[in-house]
Amino acid sequence: MESRDSKKSNGQAVLDLLDKGLSGPPQPFYIVVGQDDFLRRHGCRMVRDLVHGKPGPSGEPTGTSIRADGDALDLATFLDELGTASLFGGKTLFRVDEADNFVSKYRQALEKQFASPGWAGVALLVVDSWPSNTRLAKLTPASSLLRCEVPDRFGTATWARGWARQNHQVELATDAAKALEELLGKDLGRLDQEIAKLACGLPDGAKTITADMVDKLVSGGTQEVVWKIFNAISAGNPGQALSILDDQYVAGNAVESSMRLQGALAFQLRKIARAARRAKSGATGGLPQAMTEAGIRPGFFQKDAETLMRHLGGRRLFRLMDDLARTDLALKGGSKLPQRTVLEKLIVNLAVPENRSPRGG
Repeated sequence: MESRDSKKSNGQAVLDLLDKGLSGPPQPFYIVVGQDDFLRRHGCRMVRDLVHGKPGPSGEPTGTSIRADGDALDLATFLDELGTASLFGGKTLFRVDEADNFVSKYRQALEKQFASPGWAGVALLVVDSWPSNTRLAKLTPASSLLRCEVPDRFGTATWARGWARQNHQVELATDAAKALEELLGKDLGRLDQEIAKLACGLPDGAKTITADMVDKLVSGGTQEVVWKIFNAISAGNPGQALSILDDQYVAGNAVESSMRLQGALAFQLRKIARAARRAKSGATGGLPQAMTEAGIRPGFFQKDAETLMRHLGGRRLFRLMDDLARTDLALKGGSKLPQRTVLEKLIVNLAVPENRSPRGG
């Protein structure tokens, strides 16, 4: 992960530049720092567009772009390529991917070059970290440092709505954006991909992505698993619920599985909690209408949801939002327990009958 020092460095956040790109004359070198792949790609594209200009109708570049793997690159090749004029006019852009080892290996030589870069081209180093207490960082102008990080408190749903409008020419309904945020968190690359797929799947003439589309097309496979877990919880069978959960880890990464399943579980459990509150407040149409308004589709989904609500009971239903918030915090580093254990604990606590449920859920 990026170090604390590099987060304190001056520079520009790629997230803030997505809608406008880079401006000003090209600098001799750029550092794209951080581990978010989506922001990395866009940071590198911004540098390319600034150096070569955005591709015209023919797609032909106005200069030469070269890419190299930092682990296989030597300093002489790096300097030779940057010192060679582009055959296509304009400047040569030399991009070094995964450049952390390259920087460590040639740090002293790079410090001399950064202090007085005399090359003809533009260097672009893509790194995981760029600690601010190093001489290289102090030689890096703020305009040359592009930070690829998503803030801890980031309005994902708001960002997704703007991104859908500006880049996919569709509207993303507020509840649809919230649903994507629940399911995908701050994974901007996945958000972009899913919005693109949803936009392509819109009926002719339609311009708005709805929460129902997200539920059906984005979370479909995971949601099926979630409802199986819910049915086991409703039956008071934590062993079966954990067995279903275990199957999801066999072919996948444990952290990814935990976050994906937590998002899907939270997405549906929040609907159930909202439906319970609407019904208790005396919503017209009783519980079925309250569930429909909360986003639970009629049919067997509502039947299964009602069974789960009866199992949980009023006290746990109205504490459910707080339980989900604590689980989310624990999964994001607020607990010393493994992420899978955190999710298993939530499921077991929900599956235990109400009169035996541990205090605090």
